[in-house]
Amino acid sequence: MKGYYFFIKLQLQTQVIMRKIRVKILLFTVILATGFYSCTKTADDFTGVDGSLPTNYIIIKDNSFAPSYLVVSSGSSITFVNDTDAEHSIVSEDSATILSGVIQSKTSFYFKKDTVGTIQYHCGLHPTVKGTITLRP
Repeated sequence: MKGYYFFIKLQLQTQVIMRKIRVKILLFTVILATGFYSCTKTADDFTGVDGSLPTNYIIIKDNSFAPSYLVVSSGSSITFVNDTDAEHSIVSEDSATILSGVIQSKTSFYFKKDTVGTIQYHCGLHPTVKGTITLRP
């Protein structure tokens, strides 16, 4: 009879341990999934207060950049958001300051420069689409 109670007690302890392990795995999975989701940005995620976009975003839409002329402080971040169904790329006129590679539809490219001056850029795949960024002190 004593062995039977020991077996029941051992079984209950095992169930408690397994329950704790399942809770930890579930918590880890939720945290991991939340982390992956928060790292994903699409064009739909860039809505600012009152529906307006922050000035550090340049939207690629309808074969144009909006705004096509942007003035920001040196060191400011600029995100080019491709809000079209086509691929685009951002290339500065010197082909070195900005060189994004292909920006897929509904994704973005992040750019930051710690210098002062004016950067002329265009879409590498659609050279008539042009814009200007002025970095001030």
